[in-house]
Amino acid sequence: MEQVEAKAFDESEVTEVVARHPGLTQVSPGVLEGTIEINHQYGAMVRTDRFSIQVSAQNPNSSRLPALREVGGRSRVIVLKHRFEDVRAVHQNLIDGTACVCVKQEEIKRFPRGTSLLAFLDQLAIPYLFGLSYVEEFGKWPWGEYSHGGLGLLEFYADDAGQISKEGFAEVLAALRADSNWSDYQRQLKKPSAKRACICGSGKAFGKCHHNAWRGLKNLISGLGRLGLDPK
Repeated sequence: MEQVEAKAFDESEVTEVVARHPGLTQVSPGVLEGTIEINHQYGAMVRTDRFSIQVSAQNPNSSRLPALREVGGRSRVIVLKHRFEDVRAVHQNLIDGTACVCVKQEEIKRFPRGTSLLAFLDQLAIPYLFGLSYVEEFGKWPWGEYSHGGLGLLEFYADDAGQISKEGFAEVLAALRADSNWSDYQRQLKKPSAKRACICGSGKAFGKCHHNAWRGLKNLISGLGRLGLDPK
């Protein structure tokens, strides 16, 4: 079996990161670990906090972004404190613990090729940790949030799919294929129906249970038509 070469961070980027965030240490060519201080503002809200994190060049859920993991146990404490079902409520992957720092469709815009590791930490990781700190205290995110998994990908298109690109759709399709409910998404892409049972498993009609995801699905299919792509 062919082995996949492990990704490594650029040494100059690591030096830049450690100078800004001295609590982080490079433990291997592709992994940083340690503590990071946050002093972040969103609107009128300011929060100061500290998290133990790991940042890996290899991200099983994205070919573009590094992987962020909260490794100090805070996420589990938050889940238990607010009686959430599991860590997906704090936007972390149930299997590998990676944090979802932005919705898949925003990766290209928020982290274009060539963006520095420091920019990832300051512009994506720290705002995510700010939100996690807020959730710990108040039990909810300080901003609007998308549903977990593929439903969140569809909700992104609820208001507009006019900006969809072939590259963007390829990434979204790959993420939908990786979802455990891919067969349900495939069925909706081939023959959309608001009356079919919702993909979340609630038993309710899709159009009523996750209305924004239903709207997003229709907009996505329309956007694909403008690109000359067949959603089937």
